[in-house]
Amino acid sequence: MENFILYEELDKEGGFVFYKGRRKGSLCYVAIICTDKTQRPEITNHVRLSQDLDHPHIVRFYEWFETSKNLWVIVELCSGQYFHPCSQIKT
Repeated sequence: MENFILYEELDKEGGFVFYKGRRKGSLCYVAIICTDKTQRPEITNHVRLSQDLDHPHIVRFYEWFETSKNLWVIVELCSGQYFHPCSQIKT
Protein backbone atom coordinates (compact mmCIF):
# COMPACT_ATOMS: atom_id res chain seq x y z
CA MET A 1 0.00 0.00 0.00
CA GLU A 2 3.01 2.29 -0.08
CA ASN A 3 2.00 3.45 -3.59
CA PHE A 4 -1.48 4.63 -2.58
CA ILE A 5 -3.01 7.31 -0.37
CA LEU A 6 -6.29 6.46 1.39
CA TYR A 7 -8.57 9.49 1.81
CA GLU A 8 -11.75 8.22 3.39
CA GLU A 9 -13.65 5.07 4.19
CA LEU A 10 -16.74 4.96 2.01
CA ASP A 11 -18.50 1.89 3.37
CA LYS A 12 -18.20 -1.56 4.92
CA GLU A 13 -20.13 -4.49 3.55
CA GLY A 14 -19.81 -8.25 3.94
CA GLY A 15 -16.18 -8.33 5.05
CA PHE A 16 -15.08 -5.69 2.52
CA VAL A 17 -14.02 -2.13 3.34
CA PHE A 18 -14.30 0.43 0.52
CA TYR A 19 -12.00 3.45 0.45
CA LYS A 20 -11.57 6.48 -1.76
CA GLY A 21 -7.91 6.89 -2.60
CA ARG A 22 -5.37 7.62 -5.26
CA ARG A 23 -1.99 6.46 -6.45
CA LYS A 24 0.87 8.64 -5.22
CA GLY A 25 1.91 11.04 -7.97
CA SER A 26 -1.51 10.89 -9.68
CA LEU A 27 -4.53 13.15 -9.41
CA CYS A 28 -7.00 10.43 -10.42
CA TYR A 29 -9.10 8.95 -7.63
CA VAL A 30 -9.78 5.22 -7.42
CA ALA A 31 -11.83 2.89 -5.26
CA ILE A 32 -9.66 0.75 -3.02
CA ILE A 33 -11.28 -2.39 -1.66
CA CYS A 34 -9.76 -4.19 1.30
CA THR A 35 -10.60 -7.64 2.61
CA ASP A 36 -8.89 -10.34 4.63
CA LYS A 37 -7.05 -13.21 2.96
CA THR A 38 -9.88 -15.68 3.58
CA GLN A 39 -11.59 -14.07 0.56
CA ARG A 40 -8.73 -15.07 -1.79
CA PRO A 41 -10.76 -17.51 -3.96
CA GLU A 42 -13.53 -14.96 -4.49
CA ILE A 43 -11.11 -12.10 -5.20
CA THR A 44 -9.07 -14.25 -7.59
CA ASN A 45 -12.22 -15.19 -9.49
CA HIS A 46 -13.40 -11.56 -9.59
CA VAL A 47 -10.01 -10.42 -10.92
CA ARG A 48 -9.88 -13.18 -13.52
CA LEU A 49 -13.33 -12.26 -14.83
CA SER A 50 -12.94 -8.48 -14.79
CA GLN A 51 -9.33 -7.78 -15.79
CA ASP A 52 -10.00 -7.81 -19.56
CA LEU A 53 -13.39 -6.09 -19.52
CA ASP A 54 -13.59 -2.66 -21.13
CA HIS A 55 -17.10 -1.22 -21.25
CA PRO A 56 -18.48 2.16 -20.16
CA HIS A 57 -21.08 0.50 -17.89
CA ILE A 58 -18.66 -1.82 -16.09
CA VAL A 59 -16.30 -0.68 -13.34
CA ARG A 60 -12.76 -0.84 -14.67
CA PHE A 61 -10.35 -3.10 -12.80
CA TYR A 62 -6.82 -1.70 -12.38
CA GLU A 63 -4.82 -4.04 -10.16
CA TRP A 64 -4.76 -6.13 -7.02
CA PHE A 65 -2.12 -7.10 -4.47
CA GLU A 66 -1.71 -8.50 -1.02
CA THR A 67 -0.07 -7.33 2.15
CA SER A 68 0.74 -9.46 5.17
CA LYS A 69 -2.87 -9.42 6.42
CA ASN A 70 -5.12 -8.21 3.57
CA LEU A 71 -5.99 -8.36 -0.10
CA TRP A 72 -6.39 -5.04 -1.90
CA VAL A 73 -8.28 -4.46 -5.16
CA ILE A 74 -7.95 -1.18 -7.06
CA VAL A 75 -10.86 -0.30 -9.36
CA GLU A 76 -12.44 2.71 -11.02
CA LEU A 77 -14.16 5.07 -8.58
CA CYS A 78 -17.81 5.65 -9.50
CA SER A 79 -19.18 9.09 -8.75
CA GLY A 80 -22.68 9.67 -7.46
CA GLN A 81 -24.20 6.87 -5.45
CA TYR A 82 -21.73 4.39 -4.06
CA PHE A 83 -21.35 1.30 -6.15
CA HIS A 84 -19.62 -1.72 -4.70
CA PRO A 85 -17.97 -3.85 -7.38
CA CYS A 86 -17.38 -6.67 -4.91
CA SER A 87 -20.77 -6.56 -3.21
CA GLN A 88 -21.96 -9.52 -5.27
CA ILE A 89 -19.14 -11.71 -3.92
CA LYS A 90 -20.53 -14.03 -1.28
CA THR A 91 -18.79 -16.85 0.52
